[in-house]
Amino acid sequence: MQLLPMRRALERADFTVFEAQSGEEALSLHAEVAPDIILLDLMMSGMDGYATCRELREQPGGEYLPVLITTSLEDQGSIEQAYACGATDFITKPINWSLLPHRVHYMLRSSYTTLALARSEMELIESRMEIIRRLGVAAEFKDHTTGSHLERISHYAMLVGQAVGLDEGACRMLKESAPMHDVGKIATPDHILLKPGKLTQEEFAIIKEHPVVGAEMLANHQAEQIKSAQTIALTHHERWDGSGYPYGIAGVEIPLFGRICALVDVFDALTTKRPYKEAWRAEAALKEIKRGAGSHFDPQLVAVFEAAFPQVLKIMSHYSDQGEASDRIESSHRKGDHYA
Repeated sequence: MQLLPMRRALERADFTVFEAQSGEEALSLHAEVAPDIILLDLMMSGMDGYATCRELREQPGGEYLPVLITTSLEDQGSIEQAYACGATDFITKPINWSLLPHRVHYMLRSSYTTLALARSEMELIESRMEIIRRLGVAAEFKDHTTGSHLERISHYAMLVGQAVGLDEGACRMLKESAPMHDVGKIATPDHILLKPGKLTQEEFAIIKEHPVVGAEMLANHQAEQIKSAQTIALTHHERWDGSGYPYGIAGVEIPLFGRICALVDVFDALTTKRPYKEAWRAEAALKEIKRGAGSHFDPQLVAVFEAAFPQVLKIMSHYSDQGEASDRIESSHRKGDHYA
């Protein structure tokens, strides 16, 4: 790349220019100064332009960064490879220095528009998520639980997700989606949801409708967070052996997020005081979870949950309801329904 004439052309147009002599230096400079645009030559010593462009796209802030490739290669294969590596556009040599600043201005305007649209989309998604979160909180209040329950579910789920090797993005998605697992209970009548005694078959049939109701509430959204929340709402009462509801699917047919939330939801239900039961001690609840391995729960997830139990206890303590943490006792007079 002809750095001196390029610098002069861009500085005359009031751009601030930083120069790098190699791909490695360009990556370091990008991390240091966070430029608005990068002009990159394909032919460099060491790391070439293709590899540099790929690496730039992987760095924080590199996803939407405009990258203008300068090259003397005009064959179709080289150009297609540049685009495949993440180039925004290319310009062939010899470069018209008087037109270069206009090309850069155009790419920056396009980049700013893309970023503004992305921000607007994220704000819209977040507003939708906030509405759904509030519905989830409302559903929990119907069951006389608190926001601490949602915090615990969220962090238990993320802990299990991390332990089974989900990447950071998937764990964050799981953490954000898990609190909406019971959003469908907002449509469950209070006299059934809060009944202190054993449910009749008809009442339990109504309880079992809430996964489908929740999934319908979350349907027809393109946002991945809401799609994940819908999956969790629909499948967190399915069981590993196929005896769950609403569809009786089994094993790995149950989505992983649903399997994880099935486990952590039951654990939190057992260790939390409800209108129809006292709180179990954590160790007793873990024993019950282990008893359900291979029938109610994915046995691999049970093993992971047991291995992470010290962290589980820390989450339980940190997000405990007032007066609850020291009062986990082994009792339940509606034991047959504590998995509902």
